Amino acid sequence: MSDLIDDEAQQMDEKEFEGEKEMEEAISVEDPIDVLTLQKMIIVPKGTTIQAVVEKFQAEGVACVLIGDDSLDGIFTERDVIMKLAGKGLDYHNEIVDDYMTPAPESLEGGDSIAFALNRMTEGGYRHIPVVDAKGKPVGLVGVLDIVRHLAEYFSQDVFNLPPSPLRNQVRAEGG
Repeated sequence: MSDLIDDEAQQMDEKEFEGEKEMEEAISVEDPIDVLTLQKMIIVPKGTTIQAVVEKFQAEGVACVLIGDDSLDGIFTERDVIMKLAGKGLDYHNEIVDDYMTPAPESLEGGDSIAFALNRMTEGGYRHIPVVDAKGKPVGLVGVLDIVRHLAEYFSQDVFNLPPSPLRNQVRAEGG
């Protein structure tokens, strides 16, 4: 019986270290944003209806779309829907994204540092910033969560092993 428990304990130990990444070099906020796993980028042409964009949000599970063809003309986010459209009685089938997008949005290039991206996001109040190539063509989209996930991946022991700290004190036991 004790051999069975020892074997199971050994298997658990092996599985624990199986998926851990070895950090070959230190993670730094000076790393380029190219090292991040970027969000799914959806591009829609100018003249797209708000209804079609909202359907893209839902179908693709994204929080924003880029507007343009070969160049970045604008960005439209779920926050734009709430702040600029919701509750105004507009027919989303007739309204076009061009009238509500943020035109000529600030963008980053792949070689820009994570620190620079965070600075732009903080200063501008952005949750997403398009990544463009040298010609200004959109090639990706970086979000705050991309950066947090990247850092948390390498500092997982520190992040996932924090003790819970409930927001409220419980008055009675859960479940009855």
